[in-house]
Order: sequence, then structure tokens, then C-alpha cells
Amino acid sequence: MAKTALDRAERLFAAGRYSELIPLLEPQVPVYRESSRFYYLLGASCLRGGDAGGAFTYLKRAEQLAPEDIDIELALAALHVRRGETERAVASYLAVLERKPGHRDARRALSILRRESAPEALAALVESGRIAALYPRSRRMNPRLVGLLAGVALCAALAGGAVALGPAISRVLAALAAPRVARPEVAAVSLNAAEKAAPVTTGGSFRYLLTDRQTLADFEAAKAYFQQYRDDAALVEINRLLGSNASAAIKDKARTLKSFVGAPDFRTVRDAPTFVQVAADPFLYDGCSVVWRGMAANVRPQGERLAFDFLVGYDEKKSLEGIVPSLAGAGIPVRVDRPLEVLGVIRSSTGTVQLEVAAIHELLRDK
Repeated sequence: MAKTALDRAERLFAAGRYSELIPLLEPQVPVYRESSRFYYLLGASCLRGGDAGGAFTYLKRAEQLAPEDIDIELALAALHVRRGETERAVASYLAVLERKPGHRDARRALSILRRESAPEALAALVESGRIAALYPRSRRMNPRLVGLLAGVALCAALAGGAVALGPAISRVLAALAAPRVARPEVAAVSLNAAEKAAPVTTGGSFRYLLTDRQTLADFEAAKAYFQQYRDDAALVEINRLLGSNASAAIKDKARTLKSFVGAPDFRTVRDAPTFVQVAADPFLYDGCSVVWRGMAANVRPQGERLAFDFLVGYDEKKSLEGIVPSLAGAGIPVRVDRPLEVLGVIRSSTGTVQLEVAAIHELLRDK
């Protein structure tokens, strides 16, 4: 039986042939777009090859698909070290140890970071190549499971996603995709028969015009995203409902769902919109968490907090995506002479984009 591209990639990864793995897998994105292992192998290989940008893109996608995968967490932690983001790296390694106490790779990485915590030492760690000690090593998946998932993905791609999967395979995929912990408060918010029978109103002016089917689908999609702890994705569905011709009853329940959004955290932000997306339709992203890079300007006190203009995308002083009025919480320092990574919440219900800052990381400049 012919080996799949993913199976060949596993062997290349185990052999350390990362430069061969990347061109093998990159054209296969349409086939393996829902495979966390596919994105992990690509991201880890980019990391080994020195492509930090590619590593970040692929590893973040892998994390979205498998947020509890320890190999992915370790790879992202190593990437944070490479980018000089020590606090994020330490948080990731500690999260691994919480799930798996005594994990040897996480403990070794923390030991290295204790010795090499100074910015100069971290830079030397990267430049000397010794950072490779933190990079993920090959851990082969069960070949039968790889073959099963690859076969399912290939069939689905060839058939346009319309394949009727066998009950056994469906159960395997459902088990892999299911969240580990249910959110009963979300499950309890449901539509009754009357609300399902009349999901939209007639007349009036609305930002988004939805059909009956679209309204019900958006409501259920929001609930499904919440159960996967993809709160930003859920918020987009909710905001669309709130600005649409959905019935008053459905909007009330959408507001209830919106109250379940978790607090922003650097490690858990998923499906964060880009500045371009937010600027194109501010109402749709109200309340979403983002992690944007840039520089601060015009910093000024505002009560106990600091107001400033955040220059999105200007962290390397090469391009400016936009300027966002921002407000940092009490005790959060804002430097104007350093590239920053800002964790914040979009406030755009009025159509004007503002950023409520929850945390800031200073970035090391590339030498």
C-alpha cells in the first residue's frame, strides 16, 4: 500500500530531514486542513529550519485544532524562547507540567531558562544554535491512526466533504474533536419551539440580513464554538445575530451567551481577528480578544490608567497597519521606545475601534 504524504513526513521528521518535509507537506494543505499533526510537523520543521514566521503560523493552527497536545505546546514554548518571549515560554512549560508533572522536556527547558534568562544570554542561545536543545523531538504517532485519519481526510477532500463516514470512523473523529470539559452553562441556553419557528423579524433596518436557516445556524455555531473554548469565534456569530434581523428572543439568548466569554490570556487566545478584519467590520468583532504587535505613542495618564495610541504592525518600523486608541489597566507599564505585543479586548459596539489592554509584553529587537 502506498504511503500517504503525512506518513512520509513522519519518517522525514524522524530522520531530521526538515528541508525535505516542508515542500512535501505545504501543497497538501487542502487535504490535511483539519489535521493537527500535519500542522505540527510543518511548524516544528520550520522551527528547526530557522523560519520563525512559518513556525508560528503552522503551530498556532495546530494548537487551534488540538489545544491539549503537549508536543504542540512544547514547540510553541521553544518558539517563544527563540523570539525572546521568556514569560510566555515559562508559562507554557509550567502548563505542560500541570498536565503532566515531571515531564522531562519541560523540566529541562525551565532549567535552561533559569540559567539563560538575561536577554544577552537568550540571544547567545539562539545564535550559537544551542536553542536546538529546546526544539521538539520526533514522537511518532500510531501508524494505524495516522493512516486512518489521512485516509479519511483524503476521501473527504476528493468527495468535496460529502463522504458518509462509517460509524466507527465517525466515533473516532468525534472523540478526537470533542472538548475535554463541557460548559453546561452554554448547553443550558437553548431555543424553544416557538423561537425556532419564528427566528427573524420583518421590517426595520439591520446591519446583517439573515434568513431563518442562517439565524438558527449562527446561534448553534456560537454554542458549538463556546464548547470548544473558541470564544472569539463564538463572539463573531453572536455579534452578527445582535446586529441582524434575528428575533428579540434570539437576541436576548445571544446576549446571555456573550456573558460567558472568558477573560483574555496570552496562552489561550484563539481565532483572534487581524487589524484588517476589525477595521473592515468593527461591529462584528466587539469583545474579541486580540494579540497585536506594534509600538505605543502619545502615552498619557487617564485616571489610574494609561491611554495611548497603539501603532499596529509597526513593531519593526517597516509598515503601519493602523492606529488604535488604547487604554491600559492600572499597573501596566507602557513603553514608547520598545516594540510591544499587546493582549487586549476590542471595544467597537459604536463602530469606532478601541483596545482595552489586559497585558503587554516587550519584544526583543532582532540583532
